[in-house]
Amino acid sequence: MKIRGALIAGSVLSLASGTAAASGFGVSYQSVSAMGTAYAGSAVLSEDATNQWYNPATLAGLNTAEVSIAAHQVWIDTSFKANGASGPGDFEDVEPFVGSAFLAMPFNDRVTFGLGINAPYGTKIEYEDNWGNANGGPSSAFFPTTGDPYAQTSDVQTININPAVGIQITDNLRLGAGVNYQQIDADIENSATRLEGDDDAFGWNVGLTYSPDDYNHFGVAYRSEISYDIDGDITFKPAGVAASLAGAGVPPAAIPGATAALAGQYSGKTSLDLPAVLQLSYAGDLTDRTQLLLGVERTDWSSLDRLVIEHDGTQTALGGAASLPNPAIEEFNWEDTTRYSAGVRHTLQNDTVLRFGLAKEESTQSSDNRSAISPDSDRVWATIGAGFKPADNLSIDVAYAHIFVDDADIYKDSRGAVLDGTYELDANIIGAQLNYQF
Repeated sequence: MKIRGALIAGSVLSLASGTAAASGFGVSYQSVSAMGTAYAGSAVLSEDATNQWYNPATLAGLNTAEVSIAAHQVWIDTSFKANGASGPGDFEDVEPFVGSAFLAMPFNDRVTFGLGINAPYGTKIEYEDNWGNANGGPSSAFFPTTGDPYAQTSDVQTININPAVGIQITDNLRLGAGVNYQQIDADIENSATRLEGDDDAFGWNVGLTYSPDDYNHFGVAYRSEISYDIDGDITFKPAGVAASLAGAGVPPAAIPGATAALAGQYSGKTSLDLPAVLQLSYAGDLTDRTQLLLGVERTDWSSLDRLVIEHDGTQTALGGAASLPNPAIEEFNWEDTTRYSAGVRHTLQNDTVLRFGLAKEESTQSSDNRSAISPDSDRVWATIGAGFKPADNLSIDVAYAHIFVDDADIYKDSRGAVLDGTYELDANIIGAQLNYQF
């Protein structure tokens, strides 16, 4: 008999963990000025150096060297409501701080170099012990509640370094391209397993902006998929191994010895593909001071279709009748997502900029494939922001976003413990950004 692949795959699956702030485990907040309009128009405007993240062609619209530093404080309110009796645990409070930095440096009046450093993917999720439903199943002797075998903590961090260049081809057309060097570091744990791993990889991004006349401006950009080969350590905890053995019908007297033979830490590896992103933007000049902004962002989360995890846990127990699964396979079946956004940007007589935005963002998941480590659901962004210019070479942007997330039902029974309930989520984000020209 093989111990269930979910013991190991469940931990690696946690790499695809998310928060209430974006679909999947994407981190949307890279620019405070763009957040003010719910990211509408972000791939066509050249407001500041942060726009290069959405489209490197926007660099060509910056004629002065500039540094932009953005900071976002996020408050996530998440709770789990069990159907029926539940344990005492729920979510720990998580309040991540996300920063980014961007540089724009014109070479001449047509070519501008850019550099961005940011965190495009990541999560920090923590559950309290004994969350989920009261466990009345075969694993109840090992896990008193059903949530812990599916998820306990998830700490995934990425850092992306993106040099790029924007070129003014004609008065109406700008092109841009960049290279991305990205690192990932993950530490994920449930009551059965723990995964610690890291890797680095490369990708690329391209874009253009086109203005057919003085009043209408279009932008399109594409960011490539990034493929990781993650190496790390995988720990099979004794409680998880024992629960799997019991579920496989091993006599109780034989479980302690088999558990001792199989539980432990092993070297492992898996491949993970982070999604490609297509961005479309429009800016229409209603007046000299007012712009209508629209945006569509398509993220190919379906690239996370499955994980195949190999490890060096080759020992057996019970005379060779019990072993760890190798490779272990976990199906994702995530769906591609689209975010639709609309916003207004208005400049007052004193050069103060007011911003408003709304966005509708689809979920990577439905009730059929929802993950306990990633309670993702459809969401609506409502944002407001402002930009101030206290000096000729200095501007400051501030913004606030509230994210309304649909309740997310979940039903999981793959680990000898039925998790049945509903996640309730929302988030608040405030941001501040400094833009300095030199």
